[in-house]
Amino acid sequence: MRRLVLAVCIVSLLAGCGTFLGDSPPPSDERAVAAVEEANSTVAAVKAYRYEMEMRVTASDGEQSWTVRVDGDGAVNVSAKRMQATTRMQDQTIESYVDGYKAYQGCQDPWGGYAVENVSRSDPWATATPLHRQLLLFERSNVYWRGNETLDGNRTVLVTASPSAETIESLMDRRQAGDMELRRGSLENATAQLWLDPETNRPVQSELRIQISQRGATATATITVQYSEYGDPTAISIPPEVYDDPHELGCPGAS
Repeated sequence: MRRLVLAVCIVSLLAGCGTFLGDSPPPSDERAVAAVEEANSTVAAVKAYRYEMEMRVTASDGEQSWTVRVDGDGAVNVSAKRMQATTRMQDQTIESYVDGYKAYQGCQDPWGGYAVENVSRSDPWATATPLHRQLLLFERSNVYWRGNETLDGNRTVLVTASPSAETIESLMDRRQAGDMELRRGSLENATAQLWLDPETNRPVQSELRIQISQRGATATATITVQYSEYGDPTAISIPPEVYDDPHELGCPGAS
């Protein structure tokens, strides 16, 4: 069941999902398409931002259940092509960094050190970051206007999406997904939501809900990401030890 929870985490964090059912989703709303286009145009000029993330994953096979809570935060400097993220899950804290076209992920004890992998050069660097990846999902999907909504006391507009299985697959990071196969029939009852600031067209928050079924077990995840401090000076310092003999084949002991 751990592998099923991993599948949910990978899809939620790296791609996000909308409703995935057997029937084709209805056509996009023109107003929602315009809102996503305006958000993309605005974010294209953003040089830096910060984000905070919370996720809850629950898995069950009918006999036992397992709940994992994950939270984290990070900073992105698009101009410098640098990103820093801290992820906390149970008793583990993982630090990760991106410096140019190299990504470094901290490895757990007793090994320590960092695993290194390449960031694709075939797409703009920013598309590998959380906010830009979410917007890419909405850009490639059918989207729907849900109108004004108050979020944390502020007025926002809400847009939802229904991406296809192919879109989800295209946005998954194959290096982190490893050899896990995400079959078309495994995704069920997933939704994606995006709250936008009506004054600036910038995303304020995204929320993803996804259910995966595999081999008689089910796992459900809800992940919420808040975006802030757009354009503020964001100097990302990377510890020197990150570059000291990194693990080229991934963290030792990782499944």
